[in-house]
Amino acid sequence: MIEITDRSKCNGCHACYSICPRSCIEMKADSEGFLYPRADKERCVECGLCSKVCPIENGKSRSESGTALGYAVMNNDEETRLKSSSGGVFTLIAKQIINSGGVVVGAAFADDFRSVHHIIIDSENEIEKLRGSKYVQSRISDTYKRTKQELEKGRKVLFTGTPCQIGGLLSYLGKSYDDLFTQDIVCHGVPSQSVFNEYLKERFPKDDLKEFLFRTKDAGQNCMVCLATRKDGSRE
Repeated sequence: MIEITDRSKCNGCHACYSICPRSCIEMKADSEGFLYPRADKERCVECGLCSKVCPIENGKSRSESGTALGYAVMNNDEETRLKSSSGGVFTLIAKQIINSGGVVVGAAFADDFRSVHHIIIDSENEIEKLRGSKYVQSRISDTYKRTKQELEKGRKVLFTGTPCQIGGLLSYLGKSYDDLFTQDIVCHGVPSQSVFNEYLKERFPKDDLKEFLFRTKDAGQNCMVCLATRKDGSRE
């Protein structure tokens, strides 16, 4: 049974949560708001899958080659690029996957902005939910399981997230799929949702927030400025 005694050795990737055959592992927030697995001892059958799938405990690496080829790219559509946090390439890839009959997995805000969950979409109209940086830890929920289901059906899947989340997915799947495409980010660490919730409580006590952008280009292409829009249209 998995038991986190050293929190520096758990990144909350949800791999153990996803693979448990008894569904006895929950991802619980600690006092600082970070998600860690917690197992129900009464329901656990000690199969050991949670430990075997852990990328950190088993020292699994995403790459064996030690080399990488890099490209600098951006979306030529200025409107899409301005709505994106960076170069707008995610939108291009997501459209390609969806138009080929596939699905896209990524992080989306809840309606009240007080949580971020990974969701699966299959329509171009929903891409905007996943577009843009969200500087809080997201809940994977059942998207690892659903990704595997879609892959087993022969559908293409684009899975986006932090490097830890992509690592967790690959460890959970346990084998390569030609139809799986992953896109992660250059990550500097994931802030706690609780910190952001405290900010929302202080700045938007009336729960009148309509949109929140962690990075907006209103003040320039490389500007690191947040932008909040209330339901009455006012912005700050």
